[in-house]
Amino acid sequence: MDTASDQQAQNDFVSNSAWGDILQFWQWGEVKKEEGWQKFLVGESLRVRSMVLMKKVPGLGNYAYVPHGPVFESVEDLKAGIEEWKTALLQFAKSHNCFVIEIDPKIGYLRDEVLPISEGDEDLRKKNEIVNRNIKNLSHFYNPEILEILQAAGFKKTSRNMQPTHKLLYSLDLSDDELMSLMDKNTRYNIGYAERKGVQVEHYFPDNPQIGERLKVFYSLTKEMQSRVGGYPIRPYESFVKLFEVFKGTQNIVLFEASFEGDPIIMNISQFTKNWSSSFYAGSNRLHSNVKAPYLIRWKSTQLAREFGSKVYDFWGIIPKSRQHKGYSDHKLSFGGTRIDHVGLMQLPLNGTKTAILNNVIPLRTKIAEFKRKIF
Repeated sequence: MDTASDQQAQNDFVSNSAWGDILQFWQWGEVKKEEGWQKFLVGESLRVRSMVLMKKVPGLGNYAYVPHGPVFESVEDLKAGIEEWKTALLQFAKSHNCFVIEIDPKIGYLRDEVLPISEGDEDLRKKNEIVNRNIKNLSHFYNPEILEILQAAGFKKTSRNMQPTHKLLYSLDLSDDELMSLMDKNTRYNIGYAERKGVQVEHYFPDNPQIGERLKVFYSLTKEMQSRVGGYPIRPYESFVKLFEVFKGTQNIVLFEASFEGDPIIMNISQFTKNWSSSFYAGSNRLHSNVKAPYLIRWKSTQLAREFGSKVYDFWGIIPKSRQHKGYSDHKLSFGGTRIDHVGLMQLPLNGTKTAILNNVIPLRTKIAEFKRKIF
């Protein structure tokens, strides 16, 4: 298990799935080792598969987590293969003394509405048609049948989430002009303005000899953003080094850098598969804020994702009701896209008492942490 051929088979299966992303690549499990997780592949030869991360919860035992999984190639495969995969998952969990299994499926609820196509204003009619196509092209992420299949197999919704709940997504089957039409007018202008002013956007794949040096700059920007925003969580520097180390030889991970007059302004790490792409690590400073570099680097990320062959660009997460994160969310929302709220963690308890403790303690800790942020 977990040989080179197993690893490649897992990655290929995930990359070819409309519901797969980098969090199910075996390399992601290698990165998570830096944070104390162990990784395992479950159901390698089945129609439904997953990488499982396991970590010890003090006082409770081993916790099994399936990030953005399970993975499957079609709803029909999920329906036919769910019980076989669940059996393999339970066998794994019991053999490793896990007290609970939690999955984080890429399925949720559509927040936007299909717009009416009127006979009136031609520009409005065209824009509404594009909005509706974007919604339709992403329908696999809010297909209610998937949630029904998971619930019928015994997985129950919780009130918690491990990954962002509120999502904003582009269908990269739309052309650049069509994606531009989804944006706010000011966002379109800012992208063009940044280019005219001379903002430079470079990207670095894991094999680039400059990657070590650029990662140091990237991490300094994340630290600066953390001190500026307050409460912005960042991973250890070693996790980012490991990320680019384990993805050497691939173009699934890329570091973007936007600079002006030689000064780095903003950097992000983007991730690509054949179906999915995203940018979910970033750092920035306040230099040259007038040249609108954040808009251009985001746009360049989506364009390279399309060149790679990705079909979806995931803005990763927005926090629409947070005052603290309003600027962060408004920036992403200005690009348009379709809003989908993910269902969050779904649970399969193996020990009811310990699972109940988990369900009650974690929300309490979250509330205490939120209270401290407001007070201090």
